Amino acid sequence: MNNNQKIQEAVKYVHLFTYMYLAGLLLGLVIDAITYLFPIKLSHGNRISTNFIISILLFIVCLLVGGFTGIAIGFLSVGIYTTALLLALFGLKVSWKKSVYIVIILIVAVVYLIYLI
Repeated sequence: MNNNQKIQEAVKYVHLFTYMYLAGLLLGLVIDAITYLFPIKLSHGNRISTNFIISILLFIVCLLVGGFTGIAIGFLSVGIYTTALLLALFGLKVSWKKSVYIVIILIVAVVYLIYLI
């Protein structure tokens, strides 16, 4: 295998990990939205804690699985963690929370469109 083939193989993996990170961002938004469906009113801190706990559990799973699959799960975990961090910083006011949702969805859509072209 020459250097060009190795570089192309590495680029394939980078795209996969980028997709997993973006999927983690979206999954973090979904988890946050699901917490609104519970009949018990959760505070902002409890909703964010739910996201953080799920991301930490996924990271532990990534360490247990190991290998290539573990790395992919790790990137998914980092995406959820990033979403939780953004919502923790900007999610106290409804307008900022909506802005975080819109920005994350737009970033994911733009990156997927760029990779399609």
